[in-house]
Amino acid sequence: MTLATDHLTGWWVGYVIGAAVVLVVAVLLILIIATVRRIAAVAADATESLRTTQQRTEVLWELEATRTAAKDILAGATEARHALGGNR
Repeated sequence: MTLATDHLTGWWVGYVIGAAVVLVVAVLLILIIATVRRIAAVAADATESLRTTQQRTEVLWELEATRTAAKDILAGATEARHALGGNR
């Protein structure tokens, strides 16, 4: 006569394997979530750095207009000097 516990050994092995799989998945999920949070923090820092860089370099977009204005002023000054009899 066999005992009922002999027939349940497979069930217990299955439960242990299932619990181990769930534990591994849970650990991996926790590691993934921690990594995503670190990436989000770095991305936030990078975004802030990009905003700061944008604010500091906005004046460079006006550099062409400044160069054009300076060129016009120089041309006008040269023309005025010639009109007043300066060096030709």
